Amino acid sequence: MSLPATVSALRDTVLRMFPHRAVPGLIPVGTPGPDSPVLLTCSFTLTLRRLQRVLAGRNVWLLAADTHGINVWCAAGGGYLTHHEVIAAIRSTGIEELVDHRELILPQLAATGVEPRRVRQATGWESRWGPARLEDLPAYLDRGRRTTRRDRRMRFPLWERLEMASMWAVWTALGGGALFALLGGWRTGVGVVISVLLTVGAVFAALPRLVVTGHRRWLTYGAFAILGTGIGAAVMLLLGAPTPRNLALQAVASVLAMAVLSIDLAGTTPWYPSTINTFRNFAHIDLEPERCTFAGDCVQVCPAEVLRLDGPTRKVVIARPDACLQCGACIVQCPSDALRFRYPDGRIIPPAAIRSTRMNMLGRRTVTVEGHDPAVTPGSSDTPA
Repeated sequence: MSLPATVSALRDTVLRMFPHRAVPGLIPVGTPGPDSPVLLTCSFTLTLRRLQRVLAGRNVWLLAADTHGINVWCAAGGGYLTHHEVIAAIRSTGIEELVDHRELILPQLAATGVEPRRVRQATGWESRWGPARLEDLPAYLDRGRRTTRRDRRMRFPLWERLEMASMWAVWTALGGGALFALLGGWRTGVGVVISVLLTVGAVFAALPRLVVTGHRRWLTYGAFAILGTGIGAAVMLLLGAPTPRNLALQAVASVLAMAVLSIDLAGTTPWYPSTINTFRNFAHIDLEPERCTFAGDCVQVCPAEVLRLDGPTRKVVIARPDACLQCGACIVQCPSDALRFRYPDGRIIPPAAIRSTRMNMLGRRTVTVEGHDPAVTPGSSDTPA
């Protein structure tokens, strides 16, 4: 990888929380021909770069929809990747003149926002779901474009957890280091930078064993604030400046770093529902068995293996309700409207409301999807004000 490409990759990794828009359109990988597969993706620079690297040596057409520089999952959940963007990508790129088939491979994580039926009605293209993670694409293509149970589950390996840690830690450390250097001198600033980087990295490394949802999450953040304080104190000792003032500043910095992380640590992982989106109002997936037709679309798109097909009853069952991420993909894709969200207070959010709206940054369903008749009144939301 060249130096400019390395710098770009580091920039996109550290700034991955923010949109970074690549030019949307058709991207040939290798030397694709009329029989080559067509894969839809987003216009997020980091995703496009990694897709091209993973697919190197293959002949594939990449169709980058205009998602305003947002990654697939966030764009689908926020209304920036719907069937409208897919239809626009097909029509504007001339892909129909380059291939003999009419099959589009969609990223599984787009299921929250894209309705394949509408793509088919508008363009004649059939869609199938690819794997949840892009590194599984080569094996998926080699199997004849069939997903496995492993493909559908959204994993979060250590290397990616540490990448996400850098997204949180770098800017928190640099900002905190500068501030506390002004308050206590350069040694204090160095201690803050080192303690924040190591503590946030430790949080993400230990994430599978930590509680980061519910009231008990504050015990987690408290424990790591203490760890950060200890790291900062050790650095002060090594630098010969373990004064009461410096130690107190290290403790304050550690508490503030964990406070920043607590804003929505859960929401930056693929394992938990967003803290913001579920604040005080955790929804449960609800199944109406009499409506279920055993189609299995919901099972294909669930990234957390919440649902499974039950052969004897010819119905879908909610096998792991506590693992639900509230992404809504199963509801959007169910052809018989058998799934919905139910809240502890008894309110129900029907499928039409999920399909016609998307969440804003505060977890409220105020983003209306073009072409749908909203099933909720303007300004209403999944969460109470």
